[in-house]
Amino acid sequence: MEQNQISCGPVYEQLPPLSAKYQWFVAQSPEADKDDTGDQFFYNIHEPLSYYRCRIPELLGKRIRGSFHGWLILSNDNMWSLWNPVSSKIICLPPLILKDGESAFIKECCLSLPPEDPKSILLLTRTDKPTFVFCRLVHKRKRLGWIEMSYDKQLKRLSRDGCLLHSLSCCNGKVYAVCQENCITPLVIEIDIVVKAGEVVIELLLFAVCPLSLKHCGYDYMYFLRGSNTELFCIIIAFNYCVETYDTTFSFVTLHKVDMSCINWAGLEGLKKWDISGIEPEGLEQEDDDKLYRSMEIWEEMEDLKDANFFVDLARDNSVAYSRAIASEFGGNIHIRSKMGKIIYSYNLNDGTILLNSMMPSPVLPASYVSVWECRLAGDYAKSKQGVEDKDRAIVVRLVTDDDVELNESQLLDLPLGVLEMIMKFCVGLEYLNFRATCKRCHLEAPVLQWRDEKALKRLQNYSLLSPWLMVVDKNRGTVTFEDPLSGYKYFMKSLPDQIDDAICYSGYGWLLFYGDYGLEFCNPFTNAVHDLPEVQPGFRFYWLCFSAPPTSPDCMVVGFGIEGIYIHFVGGEKSWRLVNLYALFADGELHVFKNLAQEDFSWEQDVVKAPRSWCRYPVEYFLTKCDQHLLLVFVDQFGESVEVFKLNDLKNEWEKTNGIGRHMIYISDSACLCRKAEVSEMENKIFFARLYNKNGKVVFYSLETGMYHTFNAKNIEESFVDFVGTKHYPFYHHAWIEPSWS
Repeated sequence: MEQNQISCGPVYEQLPPLSAKYQWFVAQSPEADKDDTGDQFFYNIHEPLSYYRCRIPELLGKRIRGSFHGWLILSNDNMWSLWNPVSSKIICLPPLILKDGESAFIKECCLSLPPEDPKSILLLTRTDKPTFVFCRLVHKRKRLGWIEMSYDKQLKRLSRDGCLLHSLSCCNGKVYAVCQENCITPLVIEIDIVVKAGEVVIELLLFAVCPLSLKHCGYDYMYFLRGSNTELFCIIIAFNYCVETYDTTFSFVTLHKVDMSCINWAGLEGLKKWDISGIEPEGLEQEDDDKLYRSMEIWEEMEDLKDANFFVDLARDNSVAYSRAIASEFGGNIHIRSKMGKIIYSYNLNDGTILLNSMMPSPVLPASYVSVWECRLAGDYAKSKQGVEDKDRAIVVRLVTDDDVELNESQLLDLPLGVLEMIMKFCVGLEYLNFRATCKRCHLEAPVLQWRDEKALKRLQNYSLLSPWLMVVDKNRGTVTFEDPLSGYKYFMKSLPDQIDDAICYSGYGWLLFYGDYGLEFCNPFTNAVHDLPEVQPGFRFYWLCFSAPPTSPDCMVVGFGIEGIYIHFVGGEKSWRLVNLYALFADGELHVFKNLAQEDFSWEQDVVKAPRSWCRYPVEYFLTKCDQHLLLVFVDQFGESVEVFKLNDLKNEWEKTNGIGRHMIYISDSACLCRKAEVSEMENKIFFARLYNKNGKVVFYSLETGMYHTFNAKNIEESFVDFVGTKHYPFYHHAWIEPSWS
């Protein structure tokens, strides 16, 4: 889709009228682009079809390396400068000539103090060796000049074998960095800069241990620092790399902060003289070990950013930007540019979703340099002033409490009680719960029902649901959300009867299977019924589980895949697990068949059917489900550009591509893939994903008829898009498709 250029002329030669409502990005073509016109593109991810094209003289031929104290750090090969967009002042530094001539290894930069401060220096780091390169910005007696110094010995004194510092950031007048690669633990290092008698002395001090969260379950993770006033933030991203040549996915993202004005500095006194030169990690004294890890307590894990945003650029230099949005609906995100540079993952700290955004306007190359425009916009001042004026004219609205029920409740209570009772008889399940929640009077008039009672079950016989619901468990707030993909209605309930310890292992027939506080268990979230399963052995965990029927059925069999083999358990029969001594590797979509698994003559056939060839450009996820008597295999690539469905031909033992699934519908989540017969024609021939469209917050489905993604508005189809860009999902929250069942 073609973007619109929203400038009134062909090219802006000054800063465009950027709305302070959004967080703005500026893209610059890489130096290797032969057709580089020197243009800059200002855009935001909330209006992806529009951008400003500019040719600002101060930025022509220069790359934005960072923003500190209202100044932009710019570079062009070995020429560095500072530019203040508000005052238009420019500070040009002498050419950066290194002894080895390798200026390409200069990666990160940090401006320690505002340039007008006589102690201000521009500090650079190298990626090939442990040295600082710095330049004083104010020097009365001498000309400005660059100095390179090694910090290798100082870092070894603090970390024993740390090699490099990264993620430079200034906070509260000081500079901090991370030493991640060492034999002890990731550390936050204070870079103490002292300017005295015209000389600059830099000393490394141990500030604290990096924060740690039990959520960091990825294969690898990185720490990123960013300071703002007296607050120092630490972002931790745990990565999953599918294939090195492809893009990046995340297993978790957390945000921590420390407020320098609230630190108990006496508790960190023991780290000032920290020196472990030549000491093995196991040789640390217990007292020193306690001092080290006690410093971790200064960090506070954040659950909401409110109107602020972070931006982490993994594609270019791992830089971190921090800014506040005037409009709170656009705040609260950690925007992460993927390694390939084409996608921004917007992680919302408040609701735990990740939104996929397109990274670039169409004229911009994916390899372009992208920066967040952190400098304050002119509109910020007008908005702030208007906010004060609006506050003075605001209408005060009082919250109506239960004590006001007789005077202020809705006209629903004007109905005779007999009519209300008649309405209640037709309300079943969550409709009944919603009726009770309408007001205090309805809550009192409608008693709590046990839906497993014989009388209540009769009321459920006429209650028919048209679709499974998307269930999301928010452990932080202790709530469970259910969303009907057809109607778009959302239902809320308090937390499950038992906490989900790790993840939902499987869902089906209205039941969840997960590890709780006391081991593996079934749970029906609609009736709060719980069914515990026996333990295989202390500490044992399956890496994949499924079950064949609800645990209330005598035919319920649970199958678990462990490292040692495959276990089966008959819920209504044996009180222990049975081990089937088979070993199998499921990869690349290959189909393995286990016949008569519950019988003595069980068998296992490997590679019965090879995976069909896929033309997807990105890594593919495979989903296997049963449709009537046929097996279906669904291919979905990482960004949803390609969705393919294959049906197993039992006679030829091969997969055959199909363009439709008839009157059926498929539901895909991390824990299960369900296929059901559609109750209404609107649901037919569609694949529903555990994703929400960001524009309307509704469940996303793929139509095999149109070959596009859509959402429902009641039974009407609305919105059409071609991939997952603009959709959000819940990678860090427990979620599953579940069929409501009150039995």
